[in-house]
Amino acid sequence: MSELKIGAQLIIWRRRVESDLLGVLDEVSSLGYEGIECGPDVFNALSDAKKVLTSRGLSLAGLHMGISSVDREKVEGAISTLENLGGRYLIFSGAGGRENTDENYLKNSKRLEEYGKLAEEHEITVCYHNHWQEIVNETRGIRLILENTDPNHVSLCVDTYWVKYGGEDPLEFIEKCGNRIVYLHLKDGLADGTRKDPPKFLELGRGVIDFPAILEAAQSLNIEWAVVEQDRTDLTPKESMAISRRYLKENFGM
Repeated sequence: MSELKIGAQLIIWRRRVESDLLGVLDEVSSLGYEGIECGPDVFNALSDAKKVLTSRGLSLAGLHMGISSVDREKVEGAISTLENLGGRYLIFSGAGGRENTDENYLKNSKRLEEYGKLAEEHEITVCYHNHWQEIVNETRGIRLILENTDPNHVSLCVDTYWVKYGGEDPLEFIEKCGNRIVYLHLKDGLADGTRKDPPKFLELGRGVIDFPAILEAAQSLNIEWAVVEQDRTDLTPKESMAISRRYLKENFGM
C-alpha cells in the first residue's frame, strides 16, 4: 500500500473538542493517528498550538470550513493557522447550500477559485469535500465545481461514504476524478444508494465501503492524507476511532 498518513477528524468528539481539547488530542495520539483535521477555531484557546501537537506526535492534516459561511478574512486566518502549524490542506464543503442549486454551485465555484489562488501563494492546497448532495443527479454538483475551477487551484477531498450514500460507486468515482483528488476521508456506514433511510455511520470495515479497492486505487494518486471521519457513533469516540485505526493497521499495514 502507499505511504498514506492516517489522520483523525475531530467531529466524532463533538463539543468535547471545545471543553477538553487536550484530552481529545491525548486520545487521538494514543490510538496511533498521525494527525488531525478540524475547524480553524479549535486552536483559539491555545497559546502554543504547535507545541501541543508536536508533543503528542501529531501533525495538522487540514482545516475544514463551510464555503458559504466564510469570507476572505476568515480564509486568510485559516491559511495563517495552517502555515504556523505546518498544515497544507484547506478543505471546503457545502457549495450547493441548503437548496443544492446550480446557482449556488456556480457562485461558490468562483469563491473556491479565488481562495484556491490565494492559498497557492502560501503553498497550501484548497480541496472540496463532497457530501451526498454533490453526488446525486449523476454527480452534478461535483461536475459543476470541477468544470468551473482550475485544477491548479481547486482539488478534491473525497468522502467515501457520502459518495455511496449519494448513489455512486466510490471506487468508480475516484477513478473518474483521478488526479484531481489529493485527500481522502475514509468513512463507512450502511447505504443502498437510494437515500430512503437516514445515514448510518459505522467504524471502518463494518459497513458497505470497499476499502481494499479504494486504498489500492489511491496508491497511484497524489494523496498525502487519508483521514478517518465518523460523524456519529453509538460507542465512545475513543472506542470507535480505535476500531477504525486497528482495521487500517491490521488489513493494510497503515
